[in-house]
Order: sequence, then C-alpha cells, then structure tokens
Amino acid sequence: MELLLTLLLLCSLHSGVLSCPDGCQCSEPRVHCSGLPDFPSAVPSSTSTLYLSQCSFDSLKPEDLAGFSDALNIFVIKDSGVREVSPDTFDSTPNVAALAFTGTEIQDLPEALFQNLQKLNSLSLKSSKLSVLRPQWFSPLTILSQLDLSRNLFTSVPVETFHPLTQVQYISLSANNISHLSVETFKGLSEMRILRLNRNMLQELPLGVFDDLVNLEELSLHDNLITHLHHDLFSKTLRLQKLFLSHNRLTTLPQGIFLNLPLLSQISLYENQLESLVPGLFGPMALQELWLYDNKLSRLEDDTFRNLTQLRLLVLSRNHISHVSGGAFRGLEQLGEVSLHTNLLTTLQAGTFQGLPSLVNISLEHNFISSLPSGFLQGLSHLGQIDLSNNSFPNLPKESLDALGAAEEVLLQQNPWRCDKDIVPLRDWLKLHPSKVNQTLVLCESPLSLSGEMVTAQTDDILIPLSSTEEPVVTSTEKRRKPNTPPTKRTTESPVVKTTPTSEQEEVTSSGQDQNTMVSGDTSIILIVVAVVCTAVIITVIVSCICWRRNKSGKGEIGRGNKNSVL
Repeated sequence: MELLLTLLLLCSLHSGVLSCPDGCQCSEPRVHCSGLPDFPSAVPSSTSTLYLSQCSFDSLKPEDLAGFSDALNIFVIKDSGVREVSPDTFDSTPNVAALAFTGTEIQDLPEALFQNLQKLNSLSLKSSKLSVLRPQWFSPLTILSQLDLSRNLFTSVPVETFHPLTQVQYISLSANNISHLSVETFKGLSEMRILRLNRNMLQELPLGVFDDLVNLEELSLHDNLITHLHHDLFSKTLRLQKLFLSHNRLTTLPQGIFLNLPLLSQISLYENQLESLVPGLFGPMALQELWLYDNKLSRLEDDTFRNLTQLRLLVLSRNHISHVSGGAFRGLEQLGEVSLHTNLLTTLQAGTFQGLPSLVNISLEHNFISSLPSGFLQGLSHLGQIDLSNNSFPNLPKESLDALGAAEEVLLQQNPWRCDKDIVPLRDWLKLHPSKVNQTLVLCESPLSLSGEMVTAQTDDILIPLSSTEEPVVTSTEKRRKPNTPPTKRTTESPVVKTTPTSEQEEVTSSGQDQNTMVSGDTSIILIVVAVVCTAVIITVIVSCICWRRNKSGKGEIGRGNKNSVL
C-alpha cells in the first residue's frame, strides 16, 4: 500500500513538472508562447525562461508571475499588445538577469519598476512608444551591462540618467528624436564598449561628451543632423575601432580630428556635405575601408591619405571632384580598389596611380575625361579592371592604349567615339585584345552615318577619306546620274558646286530668262530655309543624344539601391 502511494505521488509530481500551458511549447526550463489572448496560466514552477510573442493581452501584473517568480531568470515579451505594467510586477522576481519589452504599446513605466532587480544584466525596451526617459528606472541596476532603448520616442536624455550604470558596456539610443546631449551624459561609463546614437536629431556634440569612454570600441553617429565636429572630440577614445558619421551635414573636418585613433579599422563619412579633405586629417591607423561617396569634394591634394597605409578600399564616387593631384594617393601601398566614378574629372595626372602596387580595380566611369596621360598605369602589375565608360573620349592614341594593356579588363562603352581616321588605333587595339573589352559595346557615335555601329567593324576605306586632290565632287550634272553609276574622279580642284541652273537649263528665250531668274531666286530662298531647318534638326538630335546618354548613365548608377553602385 505504501509503495502504491509513493508511486502515485511520484507520478503526480512528474506530471506537474511536465505540464505545459495551452498554446505554448515547453522544453524545461524554457517556455515559449505565441498568439495568446491572455497571460498563460499554469506555467511550470521551474520555468527559468519565459518568451511571449504576438500576444494580445494588454497588461502585466505581479500575480501573472507568482507561480514561477523564484525560478525566473529570462523574461521576454515581444511584438505584443501590452500597454501597462503594474508597479510591483517584478518585486518577487529577484533572480531575473535579462528582461525585454520589445515591440509593445507601452508608453510609460513606473519609476520603481526595477527596484528589486539587482541581478539584472540585460534590459531591452526597444521598439515601444516610450517618450520620457526616467533616470529612476536605472538607479538600482548597478551591474547592468546591456541597455537597448532604440526605436522609441525620446527627445532628450536627463543628465543623470546613466550615471549609476558604471558596468554598462552597451547602450543603444538609436532611432529616437534626441536633439541634444550634455557634456556629462556619459560621465563615469568607463566600461562602455558600444554606443549607438544614430538616427536621431543631433545637431552638435559638446566637447568632452565622450571623454570618459576610454574603452569605447564602436561609436555610431550616422543619420543625424551634425554640422561640425570639434578637433578634440575623439582625443580620449584611443581604443575606438569603428566610427560611423555618414548621412549628416558635415561640411568640413578639422585637421587632426582622427590623429589619435590608432586602432580605427572602419569609418563611414559618406552622404555628408564635405567640400575638402585637408592633409593631416588622418593619423596612422588600421583603417582598411574609407567611404566618402555622396559628398561635395572638389579636389584631392597631395598626401591626403598618406597615413592610411593599411587601406584597401577607397570610395570617392559621386562627388564634384575635378582635380586629383599626382600625389593624392601617395603611401597607399595596400590599396586594392579606388572608386572615382560620377565626378567632374576631365583629365588625370600622369603619376596619379603610381606607387600603388596592390591596385586591382579603378572606377573612373561617369566623368568627362577626354584623354589619358602617357604611362598613367605604369607599375600596376596586378590591375584587373579599369572602368572608363561614359566619359568624353572621341578616340584614344596608341600611347594611351599601350598603357591600358596593363589591365585584364577595360570598359569603354558609352563614349562619344568619332569614327574617322583617328579611331584606327583604337579599332586595331580592340581587335588585338578581344578578351579585354566587350567589343559589341564600343560603338561609333559620329558621324551620324556610322552612329551605333561597332568600332571594330569599320574598314580603312570608310575611316580614312580620300585626300582633297582625290575627293570626288558631286556636281548638279552628276546628281542626275543613275544611282549605280560611279562619279568621275577629278585630279584638279573643282569649283564650288553651284545651285543655279547649268548651261543645259539656260537654253530658253529672253522672256524665259526672266522667268528662270525668278524661279532661281525662289529656289535659293527655299534651299536656304531647308538648310537652316536641317541644321537645327541635326543640332537638336545631337544635343538630345548627348543629354540622353548622360542622363541614362548618371541616373542608372545613382538611382540603384544596391550599395555596390557607389564602387
């Protein structure tokens, strides 16, 4: 009998441990519930992790956690309709180490809600509707290491808010509406590793605001309204490895602002309004990629990037650059790719790419380059691709083509190639290097009779016209020849072709002469009008083609959402 009672007792205890609330999945000690209209009942007392998602209950009370409060260690409510949390909800859950309310309808929280959560290590309140940041929330959380407040409606940060969080390593305030920070906002947070302030309304950063963040490794300031930076702003963050400043309103960068960042390996400065980069801007650092596209840079001076000896990618596309000094890239011995497309370049300096033994790709498309300096690719033994498409080349002489021989692939399409005798070197070079260029895309633009035809398809008799002493002149008599009758070659210079009648047409009476004179005058007027109209039409067609080509090539690249379009 006693054995039977013992077995019954063990079975009842076992069934209690294995019980799982309706609509939930249980894997002791974890419970995951989704789509519940109410807080789950009969949660096992041993539950240490409770994850609730897409639930529609709107409030959270102490009694909801009563049956497993001592065991609870991780509690997450995500993408649910919770609007209210009672003040004493977590008074009996002292072992909670991770707490998250993400994607909820919560607009405010009781000031003392976390007062008994001294073991809390991670707190996430992101993607809710909180509008007021209350310092009292964090005063008892002395061992908190991760705090996520992103995607809320905060507009300001009280000075003392984070001061108790002396152990915090990660804070995210991104995607709020914060417009101002105090110089003491992050005071005492020496253990901070990652700080994210991106996607706010910050216009300026007070000098000293980051001075206590001596162990900071990542700082996100992109997508704000910042107009200027103090040259000593990052002077104390010597361990900084990643710095994101893109999509702000910076017009200048003070000399020396990046001098004391030896560990910096990633920086973004694209989509600002930078007009110049002063030499001495960058100090020695571990930077491997530098993104500067979509600014207003107009010139690149000597030694601008000289200290960036580990740089492998330099993106300068979609600026207003019209001049690149011959020593602009000096010192970049590890540089593998440079992008200068969509600028205002009309020419290149002879030594622009010298001293760059690791260079593999050069992007120069969408500029206005019409000629290349002799030997401008000298010393580039590993060059893979150079993109010269959509520039202003009418032709390329032999010395320029010899320089292009250093590249494995050359892009030459969408240039205004003029198919006359000066295009012969390019034609012959294309035929000699069929693997380097897609010949079907290198097309004549002028003269109109050859427009759209492949350069390689043109023969000498088309491209090299007869000399002036051999050039046939079509007279009004010859115009009346049958179409298949060749004109007679002349060895002497012919008079200018007249538009008045020939002697054959002058065999008329004196009365007919007056009439013929009137007809001749009318004919001259008509021919002049026709000539003017034809000239206007030709000019309109040429201008339209140029605009269409520029518009197509420019918009086609810039309008792409793919980030690679900037390379």
